[in-house]
Amino acid sequence: MGDQRRISRRALLRGGGASAGLAALGGAGLLSAAANAQAQEGERRRPNVVLVVLSGVRADYVGAYDDVFDDRDAKTPNLDKLSDQSLRWRYATPDGLGAVPMRRGLLTGMRSYPFRDWRRTAGMPAVPGFNKVYDFQPLLPELAAAAGIRTVYVTDNPTLDGPRFRPFVRRTGRLPLSSGFQPTERDYLLPLGGPVQRRREEPTTKTLRAGVRLIDELKGRQPFFLALDAFDPADAFTMPRQYRAGVGPLHDDVSLPKDHVYTDSIKVEAGDAVKREVRSRYAAEVEAIDKELGRLLDKIDDAGLADDTVVMVVSDGGVALGEQGVYGSPVGVWHRRAYHVPFMLRDPERRWAGDTSSWFVSTHDIPTTLLAFWGIVAPGKMQGEDLTTLLEEFDLPPRPYYTTAIDTHVVVGDRHFLLIGRADQDRWRLYEAEDEDDPDDLRTETVKSPTVLERLRRYALTAAGGTLPQFDDFSAIQPREPDPPDKRVADDGTLDEDEARANELR
Repeated sequence: MGDQRRISRRALLRGGGASAGLAALGGAGLLSAAANAQAQEGERRRPNVVLVVLSGVRADYVGAYDDVFDDRDAKTPNLDKLSDQSLRWRYATPDGLGAVPMRRGLLTGMRSYPFRDWRRTAGMPAVPGFNKVYDFQPLLPELAAAAGIRTVYVTDNPTLDGPRFRPFVRRTGRLPLSSGFQPTERDYLLPLGGPVQRRREEPTTKTLRAGVRLIDELKGRQPFFLALDAFDPADAFTMPRQYRAGVGPLHDDVSLPKDHVYTDSIKVEAGDAVKREVRSRYAAEVEAIDKELGRLLDKIDDAGLADDTVVMVVSDGGVALGEQGVYGSPVGVWHRRAYHVPFMLRDPERRWAGDTSSWFVSTHDIPTTLLAFWGIVAPGKMQGEDLTTLLEEFDLPPRPYYTTAIDTHVVVGDRHFLLIGRADQDRWRLYEAEDEDDPDDLRTETVKSPTVLERLRRYALTAAGGTLPQFDDFSAIQPREPDPPDKRVADDGTLDEDEARANELR
């Protein structure tokens, strides 16, 4: 995208300041140009940022994704309008499955998988990835506040508690305690007859309404960072719930009864009528969420903030809606519609408005991106990419596959293949991508391509900077042992034969 030789004003100032850009450009005549660019950057007011995290919205139920999925049931005029004003990502996938792992990546910019730092947290499910943000991890709202950005993070996430979060976290109500917690269920899953109570109010509705009220308060305190994170407290206290009306090859071959448990699996009787009812209710919920988002966007416009405010909207994860007879948590579903979520970035200058990127974006890219809008250098621990690079007409580094995971259950895919497996057992199954025009036209036979399987497997195990995880009796993933030097580099400094072959497969 664009001329790779161009060095923009932001690129000059990012990653070491203008001097880094001067070394690349060279020439005395450019010194004054760089100085002027730096001065102009300093004079430009930092933008406001509104980050909206929706709860459980799939991309294929958003009208703006009609060019990818043309059979949606929901009407989403506000998300569609926002897409027309934004750069939209076609294949966005949460970094981790489950509301808690996803938000660790969202807040810290550090990939959740492979969960090597997991330790059992009281009151939370005994599933790797379900733990609080650690003290050593960077924190997006904390960095924004330290830079003088008025920061308000609206969420009912009970893991964001304590003195570190108190300065900027606001709740929509009193949080329940983990002890004696009574789980509720999303309305669209109620036809499945699970042993749960109806949820009183959709989390996104409460959170977005709180955001509308806050706009007037923050208008006089610019620049501001308003994060509206629709988190259901149940997601921190209970294991991800999955209703199963059938058993497919994946469950038979990969998930064995004595293995680590990463979902609350409930067997139900659910035929086509139930499937239609669940999907109809889900579409109605998505439409209600879209209406609340429209009110927030209207409030931003009415307050005169639209031209000074970055708006980013993303969903915290997809859901299964009867694919392979699975509802709720998408773990084990070899159907990529259940994993892809809407992801839109509206720039105040409307750069790339209405365009689409096919780069495999992930939620852990968000912190680095928002910090870049404010001219804040991202801490070295953050692993996400700066998506403003695309706005500046540069290409992002290659990311050939998307990945997500819960516990040891890993998903890695591209536009043609989907690999699902258990990393702790090194058990994998490769599937051909389904027909995009028909969500129920599933190619359930595995693809027998050792080369493709090995390439995706290696990416799944190394993309997050790790190797095959190892487990003890308590399911905690242990830190990896360093690779022996003689297995990586030969005496002459070149890669040895094994490492060279591995690079060919990556």
